[in-house]
Amino acid sequence: MNHSKSTATFFSLVPGAGHMYLGLMRQGIELMFLFFFTISVSTTFHLGVFSILIPIIWFYSIFDVRNKASRNETLEDTDLPIFKSTNLNKALKSNNSAKYVAYIFVLLGFLSLMDNVIIPLLDTYIDYQILRYSKSVLISILFIIVGIFIIIKSKKAKIGDKECIKEE
Repeated sequence: MNHSKSTATFFSLVPGAGHMYLGLMRQGIELMFLFFFTISVSTTFHLGVFSILIPIIWFYSIFDVRNKASRNETLEDTDLPIFKSTNLNKALKSNNSAKYVAYIFVLLGFLSLMDNVIIPLLDTYIDYQILRYSKSVLISILFIIVGIFIIIKSKKAKIGDKECIKEE
């Protein structure tokens, strides 16, 4: 199907919309989720580190749509490379998907509770700078713990895969 390159580029100004215009619904939804999730996490929890991802996602969306719109071949709607490399699709289809979603909700709920209730209550008793830094340290420690947990879990899965191959 032949799409207008200029219309596709216009839609790509909202990450994911250009992909959807080209019929790549999966990629469009993944880009929109990534873009708006990054914005919400960086603003809600005051994590400026995540803000660097916003222009990267935005420019990737624009240039990817322009490249795909200029091709005259049939486009295949597969996962974005970031989702392919993490086996996220496989994990979400497994029985453990509810557990992973629950972990994410618990982590985000804890961070939101801390930001909206605990910090304002402690603000009257403790200096603002101490609260600000302690919140940043706590969030950083939580991310490190979650990252270590994911690494350990992936190593166990690889060891299990190697043992299954040896048995065959």
